[in-house]
Amino acid sequence: MGGEAVESVCLQYYRLALVSSGVIELREGEDEYKVKSPTDVGSGKAREEKAPLSAIIEVLNDRFGTNFSEEDRLFFEQIREKAINTPEIIHLRRANPFDKFQLGLRRILEDLMILRMGENDRIVSRYMDDKTFEDAAFAELSRAIYETIPAT
Repeated sequence: MGGEAVESVCLQYYRLALVSSGVIELREGEDEYKVKSPTDVGSGKAREEKAPLSAIIEVLNDRFGTNFSEEDRLFFEQIREKAINTPEIIHLRRANPFDKFQLGLRRILEDLMILRMGENDRIVSRYMDDKTFEDAAFAELSRAIYETIPAT
């Protein structure tokens, strides 16, 4: 074998043996490694998505003395959703480092905010001006609100 490189290994023997058998109990305790629920070991996706947008609200409130709530966070969520599905922004992201991406994004983001504001105005105007639209929207929204709030 001297200075030669080995390209493959041939397995001649394989042995499988039971080392231990038993039951592992999972229970809540003071141990730092306890498992509380499946979400403790899950992907944590909802938390990861929410955190940066909640941080925006916190930063704006602290810096500008505003009183934006988690409800207002939805506006930023809508903007983010539009942005990540906009081909121009996707291309901008893939072609640039973060600092150059930010330079190109500023104008597009302003356009998305104006568009979102217009879409919200359009919904509110339609709700106020069109009784049939109002009735349909009210029926769905009232059901969703009712079912979301616990009875007790």
